[in-house]
Amino acid sequence: MTTNIVTAIVTAYCAGKCCCGPSAKGICANGQRPTQGITIAASRTIKFGSLVEVDGRRYIVQDRLAKRYDSRFDIYFTKHSDAKKFGIKTQQVKVIIK
Repeated sequence: MTTNIVTAIVTAYCAGKCCCGPSAKGICANGQRPTQGITIAASRTIKFGSLVEVDGRRYIVQDRLAKRYDSRFDIYFTKHSDAKKFGIKTQQVKVIIK
């Protein structure tokens, strides 16, 4: 395992068409349904199953970002209003790559 601490932009998303586009089906890139408090989307360079710690909370990489957002991390929320309330933050993130 490799651990890196990086300063990154952290955003939030829901599984709806408003965040994931018109063809959204509510399924992560790894084929599973996302779970609030567990699912985070990350760059394609970070393997599925890797851990990402944000504000002391650990998430599992289960989804992918659009290529133009590869330098970010995107936390899953069930409700769009909660994702929107989370906003956009720049902060330290610990990445534990399996």
